[in-house]
Amino acid sequence: MVVAKLPTLFLIALLSALLSACGGGGGSDSGSSQSGSSSSNDTSDTEESIQISGYAIKGVVSQGIITAWGVEPDGSLVQLGEPARTSETGFYDLSFSTDSDLIKLELTSDGNTRMRCDAVDGCRDYSGSDTAAFGEDFWPGPNLQLETIVAINDKVEQPQGHLTPLTSLSTTLFEVMGTTTGWDGFQQAQQEVEARFGLQPGAVAVTPVDITRELPSGLTDAELESALVNSAFMGLAAQFPMEGVQGAIDSYRDQLLTTGEIASEEVGGQPGSDSIREYAAIHAYTLADSQDQAMADTLLSAADRLYEMPDDTQQPATEPEETPTADSDQTAPAPEPESDLQTDPEPAPEPAPEPESDLQTDPEPAPQPAPETEPTTSTATLTWQAPGTREDGTGMSMGEIDQYIVRYGTQPEIADMTNEVVVEDGQTMEHEITDLGEGTWYFAMRTVDQNGLQSNWSEIASKSITR
Repeated sequence: MVVAKLPTLFLIALLSALLSACGGGGGSDSGSSQSGSSSSNDTSDTEESIQISGYAIKGVVSQGIITAWGVEPDGSLVQLGEPARTSETGFYDLSFSTDSDLIKLELTSDGNTRMRCDAVDGCRDYSGSDTAAFGEDFWPGPNLQLETIVAINDKVEQPQGHLTPLTSLSTTLFEVMGTTTGWDGFQQAQQEVEARFGLQPGAVAVTPVDITRELPSGLTDAELESALVNSAFMGLAAQFPMEGVQGAIDSYRDQLLTTGEIASEEVGGQPGSDSIREYAAIHAYTLADSQDQAMADTLLSAADRLYEMPDDTQQPATEPEETPTADSDQTAPAPEPESDLQTDPEPAPEPAPEPESDLQTDPEPAPQPAPETEPTTSTATLTWQAPGTREDGTGMSMGEIDQYIVRYGTQPEIADMTNEVVVEDGQTMEHEITDLGEGTWYFAMRTVDQNGLQSNWSEIASKSITR
């Protein structure tokens, strides 16, 4: 079967913004990020006191909520200490005790969070009512999510963890590769992202530079290219009127989650790395007009390098999954799913309906059937992206999700679906349903948080099984 394949640019952004997990218990700016944190504060003799600091810049993110998570050997996350907020310069400082070797840092946003516009042609406020000029602050929306990984090393007195779009993509790729690869795996993921965008080695890990302020002399090529590429994600924000800059970031996260790589050029409506490089070059060319001759020459050289697509961006970042995902039609802001299957290796987003439940005021994750390429398969792999925010604008962390409930059957109404399975790992984003008979099967999902509160059912995804 063939279905019309609409652009999937909105996939992860919609899942992050709309597929929010259970409400009820959330309320304060950081309260929802602290669910289940009490156990993480119980220290033992094996735990050591750790301090981590860094900057969050995509322009500068002020009043962002930074949460630290210990990465367990099985890949699960345990919250460490209390969240902190970034300052006006994007700086944060966390202190906690842990025996974890790897720490995941997560930035989320709420109504108090602001971002400095680092797009030379201006930035639209998330609400759509105001436009910020270059260097001015604006609201990036409630769904902003940046991530990075930090290794706890005895040789480092105070580890640093900077959060940018590039570190976020590296974190996503690291999780796709498997967290058991450890710090070496995250460093490999950083190198893959650098190669995909044609950046200098080490560009992902450098201390981020705010390009809206006077650029310091002596910038290395890696520092300047990193700053320009991180700023370029704002250039794509106009393509995501519902999600803003997070939609641009998540369009690349989607590619990593589904294929393990970032395309060099637009494929199936998803932007390639060339789009980011082009915006980065435009930013560099424009900034050069306001700099002294030495810095202008440096910017022009960086622009020329970024504008040329290197050959190594054609190589995949990691080996993709053997099982491709299906893609159902989607439009914004409230798409209707197609029941036919799409055999391209991309996920099939199913945005959830507006909530009705008293227990949960957010829509919930929609499963995405991901068929085997062989027509005789009797399995469906559901994939989804964990929600990043609640409807009230507070941050939503993966650690707050306890489990997912999947209901499926051969009838298109949820009440008539006769099968149900509980996905007990709240940190997983995939589940395979087996032993499906011939015909069309329908799937719906709901989220359960650590307090036992359940979200509404998602809209229905479907897959047709043929013999």
